[in-house]
Amino acid sequence: METKDYIIIGLGIVGWIWGIIQFRLNRKYQKADKAIEKRFDVYSHFMDQMDEMNLNLRKDPKAAYGISTEFMAEMISGDEERINKALLKFNENLLETTKDSLQPMMIVNSELNKLKLVSSKKLLPKIAECKSLINDYTVEFQTVLSNLSASSDLDYNVKQLQSIGHEDRNRRMEVLWQEIESLMRDEIDYYKK
Repeated sequence: METKDYIIIGLGIVGWIWGIIQFRLNRKYQKADKAIEKRFDVYSHFMDQMDEMNLNLRKDPKAAYGISTEFMAEMISGDEERINKALLKFNENLLETTKDSLQPMMIVNSELNKLKLVSSKKLLPKIAECKSLINDYTVEFQTVLSNLSASSDLDYNVKQLQSIGHEDRNRRMEVLWQEIESLMRDEIDYYKK
């Protein structure tokens, strides 16, 4: 064999090795791109769910005003029997509305479980903390609801409902939400490209 043959065989082997390296690198990048696409899908679905839930809460006028307007109309009437019936109905409606307000927390908790499946190690502690805050709120809310159902005193019920919103928890939830959004953006590399 001549030198020319050795060069041709060497170039052939180098070509095959280069082809295998290119195949493996391409496969590696395809997997990474698919993982990012999957994260993007899950994260965008999560954000859409949260936006839809917030929009639905804002669109329900009865949640904010309906109960009190009906109640005030009966209270103005001056008839003691109508006022007592209005108080009972107000109490029932208030309990029903507060029970319905727990539904969004259950949705958020479910969506956070989906996020845990695709999120990075940096995001997992944030999700766990968020779930913990939501569970803390839900347990407290259910405790207050069980106390409300035992009492028909309106003043007591209003004080119990006002005791639910811890400012520290709400502030931490806001900051945590911003941290989660920032980490999700980082993980899908949206702003890096």
